[in-house]
Amino acid sequence: MKIYVAVAGQQQGPHEVSEVNAMLANGSLPSLSTLAWHEGLTEWVPLATIPGIVIPGTTEAAAPRPAPAANPAPGASSEADVLRTVIPYKNPMALAAYYLGIFGMIPFLGIVLALPALGLGIAGLVRRKRNPLLKGAVHAWVGIALGTLSVAYHAVVAFMMLL
Repeated sequence: MKIYVAVAGQQQGPHEVSEVNAMLANGSLPSLSTLAWHEGLTEWVPLATIPGIVIPGTTEAAAPRPAPAANPAPGASSEADVLRTVIPYKNPMALAAYYLGIFGMIPFLGIVLALPALGLGIAGLVRRKRNPLLKGAVHAWVGIALGTLSVAYHAVVAFMMLL
């Protein structure tokens, strides 16, 4: 069985079960945070749930599980994958930061929206870093950038009004 693994958001593989077990044994592959996929799965799952994988410190391989019927190839894009990339609905903080950043450019009203755009953008990036399979990094960065520009714009306008 060929296994693909996701390490720090990067897909690697395919690997044989024995290769993955060797990487786990020598410490080059983290056992707790690694997600895996093989033909027959519909989504990425924790590595420890893959049949034949031996996690260091245990003596037995993971118990075999019945494989779901659908088998999308890694890297193959479906409509859901495209939609998830365009609209990161599983990372609502990044999506909210994006829209708040855009509407934060409205003169005078925008400062109220720009500050939350900054906070939500940072929170969205942190969430994406914790779960590399989530999308939304670009949306979060747009929210941060536009929120920063809006804060700067409103600071200049406020300074000019004081003169």
